[in-house]
Amino acid sequence: MADDRRAKVSKEEADGLLTQLKEAVPRQDCWSCECLQGFVAQLELDATEQARALLAGHEANPSQVHGCLGCEPCAPAEIFAEYLLRNRKM
Repeated sequence: MADDRRAKVSKEEADGLLTQLKEAVPRQDCWSCECLQGFVAQLELDATEQARALLAGHEANPSQVHGCLGCEPCAPAEIFAEYLLRNRKM
């Protein structure tokens, strides 16, 4: 269950995370990988309405999403994990 007291992801924060992803992904196939798309989906859940509009442009068509490519390390998964650690109480 989402914690509504948690700060929402702003448009600026979403833009920063997308820039981080753009700089980190090693190949174009990453943009339709379930690792990166899972992160985009979580950001959309956590985002303000303005940020959601920015993130929507990075959603892959569900029919084009594929499983993990097995990259080691997986840059999108690492950025996602850092985001979760920063924003969740464990």
